[in-house]
Amino acid sequence: MLTIRGSLTIIYEPPFYKGIFEEETQCSYRVAQFNFGTSVPKTRLVYLYLLDHYSELTFYEQKQKTKLCLKHANPKRLQRLARKNVGADFKGTKAQQALQKQHQSCKRSGKKQRNLVKKNKKQFQYEQRKNKRLQKHKGH
Repeated sequence: MLTIRGSLTIIYEPPFYKGIFEEETQCSYRVAQFNFGTSVPKTRLVYLYLLDHYSELTFYEQKQKTKLCLKHANPKRLQRLARKNVGADFKGTKAQQALQKQHQSCKRSGKKQRNLVKKNKKQFQYEQRKNKRLQKHKGH
């Protein structure tokens, strides 16, 4: 049986309200982000957005390292694990980390694309200089 957990978190990052959509299954974790604008989104607006534009969201997918566990755990043990995991190296929520990875991968692909364009432009300019030099030596 496949279990899917989904959640929507609306946060305020001045000056915009953002919605973070999270989907978690046994083998993957997906997250997407949407900007609601500068005013507080009403429940009706959020619901209509989910109905109309949910299929247009671009989700960033990440493979799960651990299985999704739904059985009851000791609350004190959970507190201990949470304190140990958060510790000094807390770098945001799981959704924020996934969005950060997506942002970094987009930056890397953009950098590769810009370098390729720059390299092609330099090659084209070199070919132009070479042809111009050859034309000068032809004696026209």
